[in-house]
Amino acid sequence: MKAVRKTKAAPGAEIVDIPIPSPGPQGLIVKVKASAISKSDVDVFEWTPLVQSSNYALPFTMGHEFAGEVVAIGEQVSGFAIGDRVAGETHIPCGKCRECRTGNAHICTNNMKIIGRTWDGCFAEYIRLPHVSAIRLPDGLDFISGCVCEPMGVAIHALQKAEVSGKNVAILGPGAIGLMACEAAKALGAAAVIAVGSNPSRLAYSLKIGADTAINRNEMDFAAQIRTLYSHLDVVIDCTGSNAMIDKAIDALSNAGTLVIIGTIESELTIPRYMYRVVYRELKITGLWGRHMYTTWDIMENLITTGRIKLEHYIGKQFPLSDYTCGFECFNNIIGRVVLLPEE
Repeated sequence: MKAVRKTKAAPGAEIVDIPIPSPGPQGLIVKVKASAISKSDVDVFEWTPLVQSSNYALPFTMGHEFAGEVVAIGEQVSGFAIGDRVAGETHIPCGKCRECRTGNAHICTNNMKIIGRTWDGCFAEYIRLPHVSAIRLPDGLDFISGCVCEPMGVAIHALQKAEVSGKNVAILGPGAIGLMACEAAKALGAAAVIAVGSNPSRLAYSLKIGADTAINRNEMDFAAQIRTLYSHLDVVIDCTGSNAMIDKAIDALSNAGTLVIIGTIESELTIPRYMYRVVYRELKITGLWGRHMYTTWDIMENLITTGRIKLEHYIGKQFPLSDYTCGFECFNNIIGRVVLLPEE
Protein backbone atom coordinates (compact mmCIF):
# COMPACT_ATOMS: atom_id res chain seq x y z
CA MET A 1 0.00 0.00 0.00
CA LYS A 2 1.00 3.64 -0.43
CA ALA A 3 1.98 5.55 2.70
CA VAL A 4 3.46 8.97 3.48
CA ARG A 5 6.41 8.21 5.73
CA LYS A 6 8.83 10.26 7.76
CA THR A 7 12.05 8.49 6.85
CA LYS A 8 14.79 11.00 7.71
CA ALA A 9 15.54 13.37 10.56
CA ALA A 10 15.16 16.33 8.22
CA PRO A 11 12.40 18.38 6.58
CA GLY A 12 10.11 16.54 4.16
CA ALA A 13 8.54 13.10 3.82
CA GLU A 14 8.34 10.31 1.23
CA ILE A 15 5.50 8.33 -0.28
CA VAL A 16 6.52 4.68 -0.33
CA ASP A 17 5.10 1.19 -0.74
CA ILE A 18 4.80 -0.82 2.48
CA PRO A 19 2.85 -3.98 3.35
CA ILE A 20 -0.76 -3.73 4.47
CA PRO A 21 -0.61 -4.43 8.22
CA SER A 22 -2.44 -7.25 9.98
CA PRO A 23 -4.86 -6.32 12.80
CA GLY A 24 -3.20 -8.32 15.54
CA PRO A 25 -5.36 -9.87 18.27
CA GLN A 26 -6.80 -6.58 19.58
CA GLY A 27 -6.79 -4.40 16.50
CA LEU A 28 -8.76 -3.38 13.45
CA ILE A 29 -7.61 -2.73 9.92
CA VAL A 30 -9.30 0.41 8.64
CA LYS A 31 -9.35 1.39 4.99
CA VAL A 32 -8.70 5.13 5.13
CA LYS A 33 -11.37 7.08 3.27
CA ALA A 34 -10.20 10.58 4.19
CA SER A 35 -7.43 12.07 6.34
CA ALA A 36 -6.64 15.64 7.37
CA ILE A 37 -3.39 17.52 7.85
CA SER A 38 -2.98 19.19 11.24
CA LYS A 39 -0.51 21.81 12.48
CA SER A 40 1.39 19.10 14.36
CA ASP A 41 1.73 17.16 11.08
CA VAL A 42 3.19 20.29 9.50
CA ASP A 43 5.65 20.49 12.40
CA VAL A 44 6.72 16.89 11.75
CA PHE A 45 7.00 17.57 8.01
CA GLU A 46 9.12 20.67 8.65
CA TRP A 47 11.06 18.88 11.42
CA THR A 48 10.83 21.73 13.92
CA PRO A 49 13.09 21.89 16.98
CA LEU A 50 10.23 20.79 19.25
CA VAL A 51 9.62 17.70 17.09
CA GLN A 52 13.34 16.95 16.97
CA SER A 53 13.49 17.04 20.76
CA SER A 54 10.86 14.27 20.93
CA ASN A 55 13.34 11.74 19.48
CA TYR A 56 10.74 9.78 17.51
CA ALA A 57 11.94 6.47 16.13
CA LEU A 58 12.14 6.59 12.32
CA PRO A 59 10.62 5.68 9.97
CA PHE A 60 6.91 6.10 10.71
CA THR A 61 3.76 6.80 8.74
CA MET A 62 2.46 10.31 9.35
CA GLY A 63 -1.08 11.53 10.06
CA HIS A 64 -3.62 11.10 12.85
CA GLU A 65 -6.91 12.72 11.76
CA PHE A 66 -8.96 10.31 9.65
CA ALA A 67 -12.11 8.37 8.97
CA GLY A 68 -12.51 5.03 7.25
CA GLU A 69 -14.11 1.62 7.00
CA VAL A 70 -13.24 -1.48 9.03
CA VAL A 71 -12.02 -4.26 6.71
CA ALA A 72 -10.42 -6.73 9.18
CA ILE A 73 -10.83 -7.49 12.88
CA GLY A 74 -8.51 -9.16 15.42
CA GLU A 75 -9.66 -12.38 17.08
CA GLN A 76 -9.93 -10.78 20.54
CA VAL A 77 -11.99 -7.78 19.40
CA SER A 78 -15.70 -7.58 20.13
CA GLY A 79 -18.19 -4.82 19.43
CA PHE A 80 -16.99 -4.03 15.89
CA ALA A 81 -17.94 -5.52 12.55
CA ILE A 82 -16.60 -5.48 8.99
CA GLY A 83 -17.98 -2.40 7.29
CA ASP A 84 -18.22 -0.25 10.42
CA ARG A 85 -17.45 3.40 9.77
CA VAL A 86 -14.95 4.78 12.28
CA ALA A 87 -12.73 7.68 13.21
CA GLY A 88 -9.61 7.28 15.31
CA GLU A 89 -8.74 8.50 18.79
CA THR A 90 -5.09 9.53 18.43
CA HIS A 91 -4.07 8.30 21.87
CA ILE A 92 -3.51 4.60 22.50
CA PRO A 93 -3.50 4.15 26.29
CA CYS A 94 -2.27 1.14 28.23
CA GLY A 95 -5.53 0.70 30.16
CA LYS A 96 -3.68 -0.30 33.35
CA CYS A 97 -1.91 2.73 34.85
CA ARG A 98 -3.36 5.08 37.47
CA GLU A 99 -4.43 7.63 34.87
CA CYS A 100 -6.21 5.02 32.77
CA ARG A 101 -7.98 3.60 35.82
CA THR A 102 -9.14 7.00 37.10
CA GLY A 103 -10.78 8.36 33.96
CA ASN A 104 -7.77 10.03 32.38
CA ALA A 105 -6.67 7.51 29.75
CA HIS A 106 -5.94 10.35 27.32
CA ILE A 107 -2.94 11.27 29.48
CA CYS A 108 -1.78 7.70 30.15
CA THR A 109 1.74 7.66 31.60
CA ASN A 110 2.61 4.05 30.76
CA ASN A 111 4.26 4.36 27.35
CA MET A 112 1.10 5.62 25.64
CA LYS A 113 1.34 5.35 21.85
CA ILE A 114 0.42 8.29 19.60
CA ILE A 115 -0.94 7.67 16.11
CA GLY A 116 1.22 9.30 13.48
CA ARG A 117 4.20 9.57 15.84
CA THR A 118 4.94 6.39 17.78
CA TRP A 119 2.29 4.33 15.95
CA ASP A 120 2.02 4.25 12.16
CA GLY A 121 -0.51 6.85 11.10
CA CYS A 122 -3.29 7.46 8.61
CA PHE A 123 -1.58 9.07 5.61
CA ALA A 124 -1.84 5.67 3.97
CA GLU A 125 -4.33 3.41 2.27
CA TYR A 126 -4.85 1.38 5.45
CA ILE A 127 -4.16 1.85 9.16
CA ARG A 128 -3.92 -0.67 11.99
CA LEU A 129 -6.06 0.77 14.78
CA PRO A 130 -6.34 -0.69 18.31
CA HIS A 131 -10.00 -1.26 19.12
CA VAL A 132 -9.73 1.00 22.20
CA SER A 133 -9.01 3.91 19.85
CA ALA A 134 -11.76 3.22 17.31
CA ILE A 135 -14.78 5.52 17.48
CA ARG A 136 -17.89 4.87 15.38
CA LEU A 137 -18.94 7.74 13.15
CA PRO A 138 -22.44 9.12 13.72
CA ASP A 139 -25.01 7.92 11.21
CA GLY A 140 -25.23 10.21 8.21
CA LEU A 141 -21.78 11.76 8.69
CA ASP A 142 -19.70 11.36 5.54
CA PHE A 143 -16.06 10.26 5.66
CA ILE A 144 -14.65 13.64 4.60
CA SER A 145 -16.45 15.45 7.42
CA GLY A 146 -15.66 12.53 9.73
CA CYS A 147 -11.92 12.94 9.31
CA VAL A 148 -12.06 16.23 11.27
CA CYS A 149 -13.80 14.72 14.30
CA GLU A 150 -10.44 14.41 16.03
CA PRO A 151 -9.57 18.15 16.00
CA MET A 152 -13.18 19.12 16.80
CA GLY A 153 -12.76 16.90 19.84
CA VAL A 154 -9.77 18.98 20.93
CA ALA A 155 -11.90 22.15 20.79
CA ILE A 156 -14.75 20.50 22.70
CA HIS A 157 -12.40 19.12 25.35
CA ALA A 158 -11.01 22.62 25.96
CA LEU A 159 -14.52 24.01 26.34
CA GLN A 160 -15.44 21.13 28.66
CA LYS A 161 -12.53 21.99 30.93
CA ALA A 162 -13.67 25.62 31.11
CA GLU A 163 -17.38 24.79 31.62
CA VAL A 164 -18.40 27.53 29.18
CA SER A 165 -22.18 27.39 29.50
CA GLY A 166 -23.49 30.89 30.26
CA LYS A 167 -19.99 32.42 30.14
CA ASN A 168 -18.20 34.99 27.98
CA VAL A 169 -15.47 33.17 26.06
CA ALA A 170 -12.54 34.47 23.98
CA ILE A 171 -10.91 32.19 21.40
CA LEU A 172 -7.36 33.23 20.50
CA GLY A 173 -6.19 32.11 17.05
CA PRO A 174 -8.94 31.27 14.54
CA GLY A 175 -7.15 28.45 12.78
CA ALA A 176 -9.16 25.27 12.24
CA ILE A 177 -9.37 24.32 15.93
CA GLY A 178 -9.97 27.93 16.98
CA LEU A 179 -12.86 28.19 14.52
CA MET A 180 -14.22 24.87 15.75
CA ALA A 181 -14.06 26.24 19.29
CA CYS A 182 -16.13 29.27 18.24
CA GLU A 183 -18.92 27.09 16.86
CA ALA A 184 -18.77 24.52 19.66
CA ALA A 185 -18.74 27.20 22.38
CA LYS A 186 -22.06 28.52 21.11
CA ALA A 187 -23.42 25.00 20.83
CA LEU A 188 -22.43 24.36 24.45
CA GLY A 189 -24.23 27.48 25.66
CA ALA A 190 -21.61 30.22 25.85
CA ALA A 191 -23.21 33.62 26.38
CA ALA A 192 -20.76 35.45 24.12
CA VAL A 193 -17.93 34.24 21.90
CA ILE A 194 -15.09 36.57 20.93
CA ALA A 195 -12.62 35.52 18.21
CA VAL A 196 -9.18 37.16 18.34
CA GLY A 197 -6.63 36.83 15.55
CA SER A 198 -4.78 38.56 12.74
CA ASN A 199 -6.18 36.92 9.60
CA PRO A 200 -9.13 39.00 8.31
CA SER A 201 -10.64 36.13 6.32
CA ARG A 202 -10.61 33.74 9.26
CA LEU A 203 -11.99 36.40 11.58
CA ALA A 204 -14.83 37.05 9.14
CA TYR A 205 -15.49 33.31 8.95
CA SER A 206 -15.63 33.06 12.73
CA LEU A 207 -18.62 35.42 12.71
CA LYS A 208 -20.45 33.12 10.29
CA ILE A 209 -20.11 30.02 12.47
CA GLY A 210 -20.64 31.24 16.01
CA ALA A 211 -18.51 34.19 17.13
CA ASP A 212 -20.39 37.30 18.28
CA THR A 213 -17.35 39.57 18.00
CA ALA A 214 -14.12 39.37 16.00
CA ILE A 215 -11.08 41.42 17.00
CA ASN A 216 -7.98 41.90 14.85
CA ARG A 217 -5.11 41.92 17.30
CA ASN A 218 -2.92 43.83 14.81
CA GLU A 219 -5.34 46.76 14.80
CA MET A 220 -6.05 47.17 18.52
CA ASP A 221 -5.24 46.01 22.03
CA PHE A 222 -7.58 43.03 22.20
CA ALA A 223 -7.63 42.92 26.02
CA ALA A 224 -8.66 46.57 26.21
CA GLN A 225 -11.26 46.09 23.47
CA ILE A 226 -12.81 43.11 25.26
CA ARG A 227 -13.02 45.15 28.48
CA THR A 228 -14.74 47.93 26.52
CA LEU A 229 -17.30 45.63 24.89
CA TYR A 230 -18.04 43.24 27.74
CA SER A 231 -18.45 43.64 31.47
CA HIS A 232 -16.28 40.61 32.13
CA LEU A 233 -14.45 37.74 30.44
CA ASP A 234 -14.76 34.32 32.05
CA VAL A 235 -12.75 32.07 29.73
CA VAL A 236 -9.89 32.27 27.24
CA ILE A 237 -9.11 29.35 24.94
CA ASP A 238 -5.63 29.87 23.49
CA CYS A 239 -4.93 28.19 20.16
CA THR A 240 -1.81 30.23 19.35
CA GLY A 241 0.91 29.03 21.72
CA SER A 242 2.20 32.61 21.62
CA ASN A 243 3.76 33.88 24.85
CA ALA A 244 2.69 37.45 23.98
CA MET A 245 -0.92 36.41 23.31
CA ILE A 246 -1.15 34.32 26.48
CA ASP A 247 0.32 37.16 28.53
CA LYS A 248 -2.22 39.61 27.10
CA ALA A 249 -5.03 37.10 27.69
CA ILE A 250 -4.26 37.16 31.41
CA ASP A 251 -4.98 40.90 31.39
CA ALA A 252 -8.23 40.31 29.50
CA LEU A 253 -9.57 37.71 31.96
CA SER A 254 -11.70 38.71 34.90
CA ASN A 255 -10.82 37.56 38.40
CA ALA A 256 -11.33 33.79 38.88
CA GLY A 257 -11.33 33.34 35.09
CA THR A 258 -10.00 30.29 33.26
CA LEU A 259 -7.27 30.05 30.62
CA VAL A 260 -7.04 26.81 28.63
CA ILE A 261 -3.92 26.46 26.49
CA ILE A 262 -4.27 24.33 23.34
CA GLY A 263 -1.57 25.95 21.19
CA THR A 264 1.91 24.47 20.99
CA ILE A 265 4.39 26.57 22.98
CA GLU A 266 7.75 26.20 21.25
CA SER A 267 9.86 27.69 24.07
CA GLU A 268 9.49 28.66 27.72
CA LEU A 269 6.29 30.42 28.82
CA THR A 270 6.99 33.53 30.89
CA ILE A 271 4.28 35.35 32.87
CA PRO A 272 5.61 38.54 34.53
CA ARG A 273 4.25 39.50 37.96
CA TYR A 274 2.70 36.07 38.29
CA MET A 275 1.65 36.48 41.93
CA TYR A 276 -0.29 39.68 41.30
CA ARG A 277 -1.73 38.81 37.89
CA VAL A 278 -2.54 35.11 38.45
CA VAL A 279 -2.29 33.92 42.05
CA TYR A 280 -3.98 36.83 43.86
CA ARG A 281 -6.69 36.96 41.18
CA GLU A 282 -7.29 33.20 41.45
CA LEU A 283 -7.00 32.60 37.73
CA LYS A 284 -7.07 28.99 36.60
CA ILE A 285 -4.53 28.02 33.93
CA THR A 286 -4.65 24.53 32.47
CA GLY A 287 -3.16 22.66 29.56
CA LEU A 288 -4.83 20.18 27.26
CA TRP A 289 -3.76 17.14 25.32
CA GLY A 290 -6.21 15.60 22.92
CA ARG A 291 -9.70 14.55 23.98
CA HIS A 292 -11.17 13.01 27.09
CA MET A 293 -11.74 9.31 26.39
CA TYR A 294 -14.60 8.84 25.79
CA THR A 295 -16.72 11.66 27.18
CA THR A 296 -15.59 14.19 24.60
CA TRP A 297 -16.50 11.86 21.74
CA ASP A 298 -19.95 11.28 23.23
CA ILE A 299 -20.64 15.01 23.56
CA MET A 300 -19.38 15.59 20.02
CA GLU A 301 -21.69 12.92 18.61
CA ASN A 302 -24.65 14.58 20.31
CA LEU A 303 -23.72 17.97 18.86
CA ILE A 304 -23.26 16.50 15.36
CA THR A 305 -26.44 14.44 15.28
CA THR A 306 -28.57 17.34 16.54
CA GLY A 307 -27.05 19.71 13.95
CA ARG A 308 -25.54 22.05 16.52
CA ILE A 309 -22.11 21.74 14.91
CA LYS A 310 -21.39 21.08 11.26
CA LEU A 311 -18.02 19.53 10.47
CA GLU A 312 -18.28 20.44 6.78
CA HIS A 313 -17.51 24.01 7.86
CA TYR A 314 -13.88 22.95 8.32
CA ILE A 315 -13.11 21.21 5.04
CA GLY A 316 -10.72 23.45 3.11
CA LYS A 317 -8.90 21.98 0.12
CA GLN A 318 -8.79 18.35 -0.97
CA PHE A 319 -5.88 16.53 -2.62
CA PRO A 320 -5.15 12.94 -3.57
CA LEU A 321 -2.76 11.25 -1.15
CA SER A 322 0.03 11.35 -3.74
CA ASP A 323 -0.17 15.18 -3.75
CA TYR A 324 0.48 15.42 -0.01
CA THR A 325 3.23 18.01 -0.55
CA CYS A 326 0.67 20.41 -2.05
CA GLY A 327 -1.41 19.97 1.09
CA PHE A 328 1.47 20.91 3.35
CA GLU A 329 2.38 23.87 1.18
CA CYS A 330 -1.10 25.44 1.32
CA PHE A 331 -1.85 24.58 4.95
CA ASN A 332 -1.39 28.11 6.28
CA ASN A 333 -3.33 29.78 3.49
CA ILE A 334 -6.76 28.18 3.76
CA ILE A 335 -9.71 28.16 6.13
CA GLY A 336 -10.21 24.71 7.66
CA ARG A 337 -8.29 21.52 7.07
CA VAL A 338 -6.47 20.15 4.04
CA VAL A 339 -7.95 16.72 3.35
CA LEU A 340 -6.06 13.87 1.64
CA LEU A 341 -8.14 11.33 -0.26
CA PRO A 342 -7.27 7.80 -1.42
CA GLU A 343 -6.75 7.20 -5.13
CA GLU A 344 -9.14 4.40 -6.04
